[in-house]
Amino acid sequence: MKISLRPHHLLCLKGYKGLNYNQTQIMEWSKVSLELEKNSDIDILIIDSCDDLCQKCPAIVNNKNLRCKTQSVEKLDNAIKSLIGIVAGNTYKYKELTNKLNEIMTFDKHKNFCSNCCWWKKGLCQDSFIKK
Repeated sequence: MKISLRPHHLLCLKGYKGLNYNQTQIMEWSKVSLELEKNSDIDILIIDSCDDLCQKCPAIVNNKNLRCKTQSVEKLDNAIKSLIGIVAGNTYKYKELTNKLNEIMTFDKHKNFCSNCCWWKKGLCQDSFIKK
């Protein structure tokens, strides 16, 4: 099995708490999140477009995402790729990606990347990269 992910969704999955835009999205995110928890050796294909988590998003109409601003999402994806040294089109083990993120990411970096996101503003993921 292989899961496709946008780079910034690596951050989102770390803070995922079972909430989303609608029940269909909750089911999709929960399914992927649970699979990744059970199998951290799973292959992740990094992509620069709608990924497995986006497939049932209610904001996607006629293959166009009405919620995610293309430029800001692309900028965030590029920042995460640069931060952890990954390339779109390549496949990585999920645990390798999360280990890199956990080593490099801090609360301040996370805030810098995500402070404009609606989920950050709701306080749902702000604790994701706090070092204990």
